[in-house]
Amino acid sequence: MNPQRTYCEHGAISKELKRLQRAGVIQLIHFPYDENSRSHHLTPSAIASEARYEDCNLAWEELHELTYDDFAGSEHYTEILRIIGMGNRRDALHVDSAFKSHCVCFVTADRDILDHAEQLQQLLGFPFFQAGSPQLSRFLKSLQE
Repeated sequence: MNPQRTYCEHGAISKELKRLQRAGVIQLIHFPYDENSRSHHLTPSAIASEARYEDCNLAWEELHELTYDDFAGSEHYTEILRIIGMGNRRDALHVDSAFKSHCVCFVTADRDILDHAEQLQQLLGFPFFQAGSPQLSRFLKSLQE
């Protein structure tokens, strides 16, 4: 079984997620929209969304693989932004990147996203979890079965 793509914001990494990644159950991915969001546990392998140059906290060498077309939002980007709120554009970029990257779930500690988890799940088809929550643990256990 291939590792299940799991979008994880840098502030949501837990021992459980790292263990499951080492075991090959999940692949933790993200796109570094936020400054200082790099971690050796997260590869910047998510597909970019409606990002601007200043949103891409990538080294010059990492940008060479991306084209202008890579920075387009999905068909749901505008609705994601409406749900999360115009003042939370980078949060919307993270959520849209998870959708574009075909993730099975989204893990965060960000209330601006979690407060809209139900609406976002209905729109995008994958669940949103608070880092370290029992619901996340149950979901991750189901991936191992």
